[in-house]
Amino acid sequence: MIRRIAAFVAAVLSAYVLGAFASTQMVLNAVAALGVPVSVATRASAVLHDLPGMAPVYGPLIAIAFLIAIPFAALVMRFVPGPRTLGYVLAGAVALLAVHLLMPALLGMHMFPATRSVAGVAWQVAAGAVGGYVFGRFRVRRSEAVT
Repeated sequence: MIRRIAAFVAAVLSAYVLGAFASTQMVLNAVAALGVPVSVATRASAVLHDLPGMAPVYGPLIAIAFLIAIPFAALVMRFVPGPRTLGYVLAGAVALLAVHLLMPALLGMHMFPATRSVAGVAWQVAAGAVGGYVFGRFRVRRSEAVT
């Protein structure tokens, strides 16, 4: 049970950190496209500001999405053969895709400016996939990884 909780926390944290980092960089890229110079120091400072700043909203969203997606993936993998880690990667990716497709539908707006573009959503989906991968690597025994 402790291993499962640790895997879940690691998955959420990794998806959150990568997602927040990508979101910050996407916004700063948009600012730079307007002709405003954005230094590496500014980028680093913005990330350090956004990591704790986005946590109260984005962290719980990722946790809720993973609470739905990971058990669903585990259930599906009981009946569908294939690499278990890949199943969790897909679950994490779909979880964050769902979050970023549902938020505008439910709220009438994008909660995260970076997700207004396909590239921004793709980065968030990638963050979810990384979170799923982390969960899979924690949870899946080596003998189950390819079955």
